[in-house]
Amino acid sequence: MHAEAEKVAGIARRLKEELSRHRSIVIGAAGVMGLFIIIMATLASCGAIFTEGLSTVVGSSYQSKPQEIDSADLVMTQLEMELQDEIDAIESTYPGYDEYEYNLDGIGHDPISLISYLSAKYTDFTAPQVNAEIEDIFDQMYDLSTSEREETRTRTVTKTGTRETIDPNTGNTIEEEYEYEEEEEYTVRILSVTLKSKSIEEAAVSNLPSEDKDLYDTYTGTKGLLQYYYSPLALDWQSYIKSYYGYRKNPIIGNLEFHKGVDIAVPEGTEVYASQTGTVTQAAYDTHYGNFIVIENDKGYVSKYAHLSDVTVTAGQEIKHGELIGHTGHTGSSTGSELHIECLYNGDYYNPVFYFENGEGSLYPVDEATGELIPIEATGDAAALIAEAEKYLGYPYVWGGSSPSTSFDCSGFVSWCLNASGYADVGRQTAQGL
Repeated sequence: MHAEAEKVAGIARRLKEELSRHRSIVIGAAGVMGLFIIIMATLASCGAIFTEGLSTVVGSSYQSKPQEIDSADLVMTQLEMELQDEIDAIESTYPGYDEYEYNLDGIGHDPISLISYLSAKYTDFTAPQVNAEIEDIFDQMYDLSTSEREETRTRTVTKTGTRETIDPNTGNTIEEEYEYEEEEEYTVRILSVTLKSKSIEEAAVSNLPSEDKDLYDTYTGTKGLLQYYYSPLALDWQSYIKSYYGYRKNPIIGNLEFHKGVDIAVPEGTEVYASQTGTVTQAAYDTHYGNFIVIENDKGYVSKYAHLSDVTVTAGQEIKHGELIGHTGHTGSSTGSELHIECLYNGDYYNPVFYFENGEGSLYPVDEATGELIPIEATGDAAALIAEAEKYLGYPYVWGGSSPSTSFDCSGFVSWCLNASGYADVGRQTAQGL
């Protein structure tokens, strides 16, 4: 228990330091719970009991702005595209070899791992602040090298010779040409091209201090809690991504491009569901997207679904999240059966990996009447909340306690402070309820 309490206290200290530097952070539900943990971590018994809840609270949500998260990930995709371009140009960069031998690991990274690492290390970051860090991670992830060698080989060649023979008609001796085969040695100049790749975990995470590793593990488990959109597929679709959002080389024509969504390789005919409640503004076909659907709502959120084999909705139709809208296919400019998804907010594209739920359901509560997500927020004063909580520093842990007169257990302490400070009216909640 002592080790677990130290773990809680260490992460709480880290969060407290960040909050002291970023007092303008809007405190939502996760932030409120994090502030309580700072206080409760000073009580070893309560802190130890609260360890399990900590992993889904302190490190549950990325603190950086979505634009900064996407921009940071795009830096890595740009570097990876440039690396792929360098490999594709090897034979023009190193001309004159008889053969080129390629031994290449894959190029690509997990965006969740990258942003979880940056969030664990910096908490609230901007893309320019972490550009140098991303370049350093890239250098640790990829090692491209070339070497040349010569090989002596043997081949069979056909040669022409002459020999004397007797002309059967005249009896005279004549010379005639004939062909024969002979083994000969030859030298081949070979350029060997090798790319060794590491994952972000291997390249960077192992170097984090233990407290930051704990935060990294939590972030990767929750995927940052930014998911506004529901899952478009009833499966763990991130495992099937074949092309991520960001800079890449087009898999069909080979040109460098910005890929505005993700491509999910699933069998043709897989059911596709609306990821948001709204209006179908387009249900059509074009040569690039194939059969595609666009859904919008009045809050500025837009989702697009492409390469469908068929479409089961029509433009102008009102739809709720989770309703069937079509099936995956191989229409338009695609390399196989896949679902291409995109998301926009107020006209700007965002990386679907961060904003679409990975599997069925949602991390956020839903208004049963409207089907809309209920924002996780509170209306009270965070300063009053903390002031109330600080009154009880040093109080003993009492199982079932829920007031100053009885002292507190963890959930009783949180419930009391929320209610007494006016931050939120939650009644007496259990740990699960909170």
